[in-house]
Amino acid sequence: MRVEIRKMQLGDISYVYEEELKIFGKSLGKKTLYNEIMFNVMAKYFIALVDDERAGYVGSWLTLPNAEILNLFVSKKYRGNGIGRKLMDKVIGICRTYNIENLTLEVRTSNKYATDLYNELGFVKGTIRKKYYENGEDALLMVLNLGVK
Repeated sequence: MRVEIRKMQLGDISYVYEEELKIFGKSLGKKTLYNEIMFNVMAKYFIALVDDERAGYVGSWLTLPNAEILNLFVSKKYRGNGIGRKLMDKVIGICRTYNIENLTLEVRTSNKYATDLYNELGFVKGTIRKKYYENGEDALLMVLNLGVK
């Protein structure tokens, strides 16, 4: 299995939109995704490919001196293969290039698989955002201090 991480392109928008709907029950929307990758200089979006087939994506904003993960998913058939970690490693590498101090994200408190990954990557638990998601579930804010000052 060959995994490649590359910059998101216009041709990836429909894939990301459809997968977000399947996985999250909602999407940033095709227009927002288009605007993000075409016009938002803070936006860094990446696609994971497995043997040239789309397998996941991550969207982030570099709001210097910090950055934020907006969305991350791995398509169901590719989960458990380290693709989420590869996507996160890509964003963390970009953050280091830009001397980002802290990378933050929100994750559902029930998403043990994701919180375990973020813990392994060095993220620490921050605050709980009560009833953050539409279904009333809480979000856990997690922070990775990249040690850049």
